[in-house]
Amino acid sequence: MKDELLAKLDMYSAVKDHLQDTASKPLWFNLAPTAFTTLEGQFETAATDLGTFADSQSAPITGTTTQQNLAETALEDASHPLSRALRLLLLSQNNLADAGQWNLSLSQWRQMQESALLNRAKALHTALLPHTTGTPPAGEPYGITAAKATALNTLIAAYEAVIGAPTAARSIRKAKTADLRPRFRAVDTKLEGMDDLIPQLGGTPEKDLFVDGYFNARRIGGQSSGTPPTPPPPTPPNP
Repeated sequence: MKDELLAKLDMYSAVKDHLQDTASKPLWFNLAPTAFTTLEGQFETAATDLGTFADSQSAPITGTTTQQNLAETALEDASHPLSRALRLLLLSQNNLADAGQWNLSLSQWRQMQESALLNRAKALHTALLPHTTGTPPAGEPYGITAAKATALNTLIAAYEAVIGAPTAARSIRKAKTADLRPRFRAVDTKLEGMDDLIPQLGGTPEKDLFVDGYFNARRIGGQSSGTPPTPPPPTPPNP
């Protein structure tokens, strides 16, 4: 998130802290103009929601390299012995053409890129399934069982999820980033309404100090976000 938006979040917090201070709240809460109290409640709700949204927009992208490496290794380690067993089974059936595609070493499984590994593991799972049924199953003497095929499919799903997570998370972050400024603008609109009404809450030294504190809280980088009221001309002394 850009520094200017982070600064605005800090400003919103400063305004909320000032208005909710135990010495300040009796000077405005449910006092005329009561629209100020209504706007203040709306501002606090919108600012809190925006803070939560901003945190989610800035959250780290899931699907880290460590997570992917663990899922990848687990899938490779499970696929390799099953592919070798399937090769032997197919050779016993004199199915040389299909047996050849499963003549893969562990290093060959390790060298596959993301999509290639995923697709080959899925193809292996599909090829295993016909040999896990029947009485007895043809794959049983080779260690090819329904339980192992199911376990392989679970590893495939886990790997597919972890390699897709960063892409999905980046898409979500992009959409949230586009939605940030309209949300900030909605909060600013509430504050601008409060800027227009708060001068009516002055009139005594204590109240004027409260109003000045509000506009001080509205400052970002030395620039006032709100527009403080122009002080009235001094009242001439009575003759």
